[in-house]
Amino acid sequence: DEYIAAHEELFGDYPVSRCKPYEPRKLTKSELLDASRRRARRKIFDYCICNEFDLFVTLTLDGSLIDRGDYSAVIKKLTNFLGNRVKRRGLKYIGVPEYHKNGGIHFHFLTTSCGFKLVDSGTVSVEGKKKPIKVSTAKRQKIPQSEWHTVYNVADWELGFSTAIYTYGSRGALAQYMSKELCKSVQKSLVDNGSIDKIGGRWYYHGGDLKKPVVMYDNVNFAEMGQYSYDLHTDGGEFKVYKFNENGEVLR
Repeated sequence: DEYIAAHEELFGDYPVSRCKPYEPRKLTKSELLDASRRRARRKIFDYCICNEFDLFVTLTLDGSLIDRGDYSAVIKKLTNFLGNRVKRRGLKYIGVPEYHKNGGIHFHFLTTSCGFKLVDSGTVSVEGKKKPIKVSTAKRQKIPQSEWHTVYNVADWELGFSTAIYTYGSRGALAQYMSKELCKSVQKSLVDNGSIDKIGGRWYYHGGDLKKPVVMYDNVNFAEMGQYSYDLHTDGGEFKVYKFNENGEVLR
């Protein structure tokens, strides 16, 4: 009786008998995968914005040293390599796997530089160039040295080629790149490789003593939102405001 009375107060002449329970549509595998990718993108962004990573690392695999198509063997070697540096050197990292065009796998990571031994590769990364160029080439093309970003190799990565560049720019921009561009790149590499499944069942890998975001919730009158101010005290972050109708459905 109380329910019917409350219903009539809210909906007037619209009878209870015409109200049907919500039955969610069963999502397709592709839709479930896309939702999973969006959650992973959010997680990657959160880790990137909350931690001070100072190195962008790419690790590739040499087919003569390891079977690049044997994902379990690749991951075992990789996790042993990273886990040793987490334990002994305090390494922190977040990264994603990606397919080569030939079907092999490589990895992109944001890490703390304390975990690796670096050697100068003799090349630099310059905006507008897809690949690193030699220092002599940068000088010949009269590219200002202020625009050079030295490319290093990871001396203790023994399973293939590697590059490492110290990060630059705002942490927020870096987090956006890792979460958006790399997830997009991974998705494209999946499609190009003829697969819609996550590589090895995971979107990303992370390790070390990583900080996580602190999330606070507040219920306020929507009309009074102008009276509230937020200070995030970070290099990046965000807040969202939702307006609900009487059914608890989000309007905006």
